[in-house]
Amino acid sequence: MMQATPIQSRQDLKAEHERFAYSFLPGTLFVGLIWLVALLSYLNDVNLAWLGIHPRDFLGLVGVFLGPLIHSGLIHLLSNSFPLVLLSGFILFLHRPVALRVFVLVYVLSGLFTWFIGRDAYHVGASGVVYGLAGYLLFNGVMRRDRAGLAISLAILFLYSGLFYGLFPSEEHISWEGHLGGLLAGLVAAMLYGEHVDKQQPAIPVEPPLSRGELLAQQSHQSSTLAGQHYTWRYTLASDEPTKKYNQKARLNTKTGMLET
Repeated sequence: MMQATPIQSRQDLKAEHERFAYSFLPGTLFVGLIWLVALLSYLNDVNLAWLGIHPRDFLGLVGVFLGPLIHSGLIHLLSNSFPLVLLSGFILFLHRPVALRVFVLVYVLSGLFTWFIGRDAYHVGASGVVYGLAGYLLFNGVMRRDRAGLAISLAILFLYSGLFYGLFPSEEHISWEGHLGGLLAGLVAAMLYGEHVDKQQPAIPVEPPLSRGELLAQQSHQSSTLAGQHYTWRYTLASDEPTKKYNQKARLNTKTGMLET
């Protein structure tokens, strides 16, 4: 079996570390955009809440796209920044083929759900997106037994305190409808784009054929070390059951020096 050299292993490990680090870049840029909007709003003393989601109002649909970029204050902004970077980064690292589609679906669908079920008020903030990304990891982990995604989701639920509490009416200024809409969007995303994190193990590379000299040397070694007519040899197949053993009887061909099954 061909073995990877230490240099190849180090290079592969370095590439994996770089891929993990770069996975958090898009989320960081998105959060940077949110902070830029908040800074410009603060410097110009402008209240952008009217650009949020206004349920069941046609013009309020603008908030589906602009609402997540607008926050009501510094605490609101800080509470969404860290989970956005963390969740989007893990989804991009673990589910790279579908990550963009998951984010777009969660972003739009969480806003639409809020528009349908929300109170008659302006709903702003990226909390719905946060709940949607966490919901995707959570539901994907449950439905597909994705241990990595489920573990990450549970960690986020633990660190992002009050996540479940935010699904129910509590304080008047908190949009629990946006939180619920985001979680439902995450469920839909998990149903449409959910996938396993664990990848199939790569096939074992085929060794190059032996030269004639190597073949003669192997036959000579076998004929000198094996005596008798019947042998039992044990081997392990590369399969989903690596611990399963197989016994195979073989007969030594005295003319060729090879084992015949």
